[in-house]
Amino acid sequence: MAAAPHRGSPPDSTLEVFGDAVAAAAARHLALSPAASMQELAEAAGVSRATLFRRFPSRAALVAELCEAAAEAFARAVEEAAPADGPPPQALARVLDALGRLAAVVGLLGLQPLQEHVEASLLARTAATEEALRDLVRRGQESGDFRVEVDPEWVLTMLTWLLVGAADGVRLGRLTAGSAQRHLAATLTAALHRPGGPPRHP
Repeated sequence: MAAAPHRGSPPDSTLEVFGDAVAAAAARHLALSPAASMQELAEAAGVSRATLFRRFPSRAALVAELCEAAAEAFARAVEEAAPADGPPPQALARVLDALGRLAAVVGLLGLQPLQEHVEASLLARTAATEEALRDLVRRGQESGDFRVEVDPEWVLTMLTWLLVGAADGVRLGRLTAGSAQRHLAATLTAALHRPGGPPRHP
């Protein structure tokens, strides 16, 4: 079944995330058509297939570079959201806002096949970022803001697949990028926040 037309551009600048116009166009097209061929990606980028192959020697190399850029954007977004600063609920809101802006384009890149060494490199690159997110969850649990029964590892799993689901909802035309961002934040916030809030809060 053909995908529905794209309903709205992601708030985040793909050019800023992916570095140049050709890579950004390829990333946008892969978000709409994850199985796209190099010919289709070249057409989406407005270049010839030969030009695209000069820029990326293979589809695997293209996907690897885009995924590396997405991992860098993920790490940068979390770092700039300062998850260690301030009350945990506000820190969580900043993180989810920052990551939600990335979802529509970078979410589906997580489903692209990668060579083992590329995947290992990406996991190593994001390890510190994931630990910062675990620490945020633990900090909120210790403060009484977050549910203690929700495992930080489960939070990371939810975040990963909600980013993928948000991107797919936009790809299929079922969600706008903005509504996907709002629903992602609302879902994780509801899963983590303790009913009634903390017993005390400065």
